Amino acid sequence: MAKIFGRKTMLLAVGALALSLVGGGIAIAAPSPGVDPGAVRVDGRLVEQPPVSKADIEQAKAALAAPDDAGVLQATALFAVVSANGGLVRGEGAVSVALLGLGQYQVVFNAPVNTGAYLGTIGLTGNVGVSPTGFISVVGRTNLANGVFVQTWNQSGQPANRSFHLGVLLP
Repeated sequence: MAKIFGRKTMLLAVGALALSLVGGGIAIAAPSPGVDPGAVRVDGRLVEQPPVSKADIEQAKAALAAPDDAGVLQATALFAVVSANGGLVRGEGAVSVALLGLGQYQVVFNAPVNTGAYLGTIGLTGNVGVSPTGFISVVGRTNLANGVFVQTWNQSGQPANRSFHLGVLLP
């Protein structure tokens, strides 16, 4: 019988649920065309992602797995642990992180993630300690099928650089 969910996928899903239940916060989103009615607005203006540079697009294309790299293409869960300053601490399939502005990050994976579900939580990059309180939002990166756009805020709702954990569940 075919295996539907791998061990990593189940551990990631259970971990994300556990973190959200203890106050870490969780966001799940899938990219969709048009303007999302739940999109962030400040003073009535829609907050949009910064533009993607040609260099970002070329780097993302180069990071895509080759069609004969079956090990990556069969993955059902990818993840990244990112420091507040935009450093990629560890991950599975994550190839780069860029700090785009205050509380704005771009995470690029080695496979398309635009058909997956994104799970994000504020959290320390180590395995012990207490993370600062904050909020996180995750959504597909504009014009990058293998990218995710992440925004973080402090407990007062102001943009702030926060370390976070990002998971992508693929169909």
